[in-house]
Amino acid sequence: MKLISCFLLFISLNIPAIKLKGQDTSKENNNVIQFFGNSPKHFDRLFKSFNDLIIRGEGMINIVHIGDSHIQADFFSGQVRKRLVSEIASGCGSRGLLFPYRIARTNNPVDYFVKFTGNWESCRNVEYNKFCLLGLTGIMVKSKDSISEITFHFRDVSSGDFNTIRIYHNTSENSFQFEFPGLEGKYIIQNASSPGYTQILFKEFQTDSLKIRITRKDTLNKYFNLYGVEFGNGDAGIIYSSTGVNGAEVISFLRCDLLTGQLATVKPGLVIISLGTNDAYPVKFDKTTFMENYKDLIRNIRKIDPDLPVLLTIPGDSFRKRRYVNKNLPVLREAIFDVAKETDCAVWDFYSIMGGTKSIQKWYKAGLAAKDKLHFSKAGYIIQGNLLSDSLLDAYSTFIDRTK
Repeated sequence: MKLISCFLLFISLNIPAIKLKGQDTSKENNNVIQFFGNSPKHFDRLFKSFNDLIIRGEGMINIVHIGDSHIQADFFSGQVRKRLVSEIASGCGSRGLLFPYRIARTNNPVDYFVKFTGNWESCRNVEYNKFCLLGLTGIMVKSKDSISEITFHFRDVSSGDFNTIRIYHNTSENSFQFEFPGLEGKYIIQNASSPGYTQILFKEFQTDSLKIRITRKDTLNKYFNLYGVEFGNGDAGIIYSSTGVNGAEVISFLRCDLLTGQLATVKPGLVIISLGTNDAYPVKFDKTTFMENYKDLIRNIRKIDPDLPVLLTIPGDSFRKRRYVNKNLPVLREAIFDVAKETDCAVWDFYSIMGGTKSIQKWYKAGLAAKDKLHFSKAGYIIQGNLLSDSLLDAYSTFIDRTK
């Protein structure tokens, strides 16, 4: 049992909005979440859970944020995580589902880094020439070495300590076992009641690192497939998992056959989807096909709970090849609104909030966008994260006023 409760301090929800120099202040009120169909009812359930955390320090809220390179880097989603954990959960929570991206030779979120041994192959949901089983993270690595190791090092211990992990892997293949060097006798391996993961309970809370050793138990030449590792501590609080894949489109996550099952295991109280940048990047954009794919993805997500609150974020403005205005983006924006209306989702319209067409140029001149004028700088992502956090907290405040 922990000695210090996270719920000792009241933290104000009022944080000043961040404005761009020269930004049209008439657009300030655009930073709102728009609700369609039955989504207000869905989000009321989420906001009641916020109340339970703030008032009684009770409950665990899992938030899953799905996206592309804007999410894989985790500057944007990481800032939302920090804000919500701080302001709703008084600092309580755990890091949630992680993936060792470095093994797949791609960029990791900045708050943890990964070391590994062994020979690994990888597969991502954007690699259409590969056929592999994928899950919620949209990426997997596999190895058939007799011994391999993965070490997670946390740079930011404020992400939350942990005393339990779930290793998502091919549980039908029992040729491998898990060990945790340095923690001998201090953990219990628990078999999951349903296939898809192995759960480990540690007898003491861990903080800054964890080494996982995977050892083959027999001589069969079979692969160990890893889909991600979820870190938890059982405390009341917020668990905010972000799962992004560079280059991902909506259809990329339709290739993830294990997504629904793994999402059911995570049991989210809110799913945020930040996709569309790559869908709209080609010269030709098929609005009808995009909408059908997006509705299919939402259906897959809602299989676990038909009343699950789902928030769709509209991508910001960007240029094609650094200098060409992407005329598909207004059409994409309209498509996402249409999807939300047909599927009872909420929408956060970042495209309009940042200024609409050609606004990426202003963000670039302000040092808030990258040279490719497609991605943002770290400072730009922090602003984006603060804006989304503000809109969620404002919607929660409206709920409080309405239910007094």
